[in-house]
Amino acid sequence: MIRSAVQSDTEAVRKLWEICFPDEGGFNDYFFAHIYQPQHTLLLTQGGALCAMLQMLPYTLSVSGEYAPCTYIYGVCTHPEHRRCGYAAELLEYSFTLDRKAGRAASILIPAEKWLFEFYRPFGYNEAFFVSRQTLSLSAGEYEVPRRLTDADIPQLNALYEAAASLVHIVRDAAEWSRQIAMFDTLGVGVYGWFEGERLVSYAFCWEDNAQEAIGLTDRQGRGLLKTLSRESLTITVPGSETALGVAKWYDNRAAETAGYMNLMFN
Repeated sequence: MIRSAVQSDTEAVRKLWEICFPDEGGFNDYFFAHIYQPQHTLLLTQGGALCAMLQMLPYTLSVSGEYAPCTYIYGVCTHPEHRRCGYAAELLEYSFTLDRKAGRAASILIPAEKWLFEFYRPFGYNEAFFVSRQTLSLSAGEYEVPRRLTDADIPQLNALYEAAASLVHIVRDAAEWSRQIAMFDTLGVGVYGWFEGERLVSYAFCWEDNAQEAIGLTDRQGRGLLKTLSRESLTITVPGSETALGVAKWYDNRAAETAGYMNLMFN
């Protein structure tokens, strides 16, 4: 039986989540306290037992300036006792039916491992979202120290993001930006920005060992970030075309051939 979760399923959902996604960094506690919503969780049960599940998180894509609703598939997992029964495939196919009924443009996801790109391909997913990664290394020279960003900076964050993102990208409203800032402040080392006068010109969302999204950094700003974080080097992820980060299953052909960008998706 496949159905959407309700509040009373939360304990079972959390138990399966911990089995499949063990965590020592605090993300699981944070996810269930601040992000998880039962109505976005699709369950497959047999005889009352939870066998498999996935998250259908609602997002919006900007496709050449037009907005299109999509589903972000997240947290696909099957209980070890029920694996190799095709349950994940059943859940995915069911999610596609729901998407089509709701008029969504695409189903998108970020494979957790490289081999999973091939696992998802038979379902119609193809590489669609790309990034580039760079390594900052502390070197001699002038540096520009950033300041921590807050919700007050969201309008400028969004403007900078929209200017840098590709023609196909995830739309982030104020609530999404606020959620990301809060998560990086709590679990990471914060969100940093650099200004020219009052204008934000670059930013970085930072975990302890990497910047998951950095836009607009100059060499001086990179050195300033390293000094702020007391690091000799740091990997940063930027919008680019070198590495496939995510895949999409389009229900129409509006952007099937267009390279897109998404990040900050709890990935």
